[in-house]
Amino acid sequence: MSKSATLLLISVLTVSNLIIVSSAFAQSIIKPSIPEFTLVLVDSSYDVPTTYSIDPYTGENVTHHGYHVEDKKIGMKIKNQPFTSYYDASLGQTVGFYYNIRFKGSFTEEWTELYRAYDGYPHQWSDSDHTVITFLSETGKTIESHGFSKTFPDGAQVDYQVEAMIGYVHRDVNKAFAPWVFTGEKSGWSETLTVTVPISTQLPTSTPSPATTPTPTPTITPYQEPQQIEQEAILGVAIVVAVIAAGLGLLIYLVRRK
Repeated sequence: MSKSATLLLISVLTVSNLIIVSSAFAQSIIKPSIPEFTLVLVDSSYDVPTTYSIDPYTGENVTHHGYHVEDKKIGMKIKNQPFTSYYDASLGQTVGFYYNIRFKGSFTEEWTELYRAYDGYPHQWSDSDHTVITFLSETGKTIESHGFSKTFPDGAQVDYQVEAMIGYVHRDVNKAFAPWVFTGEKSGWSETLTVTVPISTQLPTSTPSPATTPTPTPTITPYQEPQQIEQEAILGVAIVVAVIAAGLGLLIYLVRRK
C-alpha cells in the first residue's frame, strides 16, 4: 500500500470515529403529537383584606378597608404530553416543551401567531396534566399578548389552533442581526376551534394557578449537572485522543514497515 493511500485510509477512519463519538453524545429531538385543547374561564379574582395602621403624625388608628378584585379571563386548556426537559451537552441547550397559538377570522385564510421566538413560547406545565394559557378577555372580545392587542366586534367568528413544539430558542449568529429562532420539532397545527364573540360565560372554570398566565422569555438558562457534564466532556476528549493516537501509531507502523 502506498504512503498516500495509507494516509487517506487513516484520515477516513479518524473522521469516521469522530463522527460516531459526536453522534453518541447527541440526543435526537422527538416530534410531539398534535395537541388537544378547549377554552376555559380562568377566575383569578381575589379579596384584599381590611388592614389597620397608626397615623405616624396623629397617633390615630387608621382603617384600610378591604376590597374585591375581579380578574376573569378566557384561556386555552391544553392536554399535556409526557415529556421532561433535559440538557443536551452536544447542543449546549436545554430542550423544552412549548406551545404556540394562532387565530384568524373564519372568512379568511390569513393566520396570526400569538408568540414569536424573540418573545419566547409558553412552557408546558410540568406539575399538571394540562397547561392553561390565558390571552383573551372574559367575553373573548379582546386578545392581549406581548404588547399585541386585537378587539373583535360582536358577532365575529374567530378560529383558534394550537401547536406543540419540542426544542430550544436561541440566537442564530449566522444570520444578519442574529435573530431569535426556534430549533426542534413541531407537531403541526391542531384542529380548528371556532367561537362567536362574545363567548358564552358558560365555559368550564379552570382552577387558578400561579402559572395561569405564563410569561415566556427567549432567554433560556440551561440547567445541567456540573459533575455529569464534566465527566461527559472528559470521556469525550479521552475517546478522541485515543482514536487520534491509534491512527498516528498505525501510520508510523506502516511507514516504518514499508
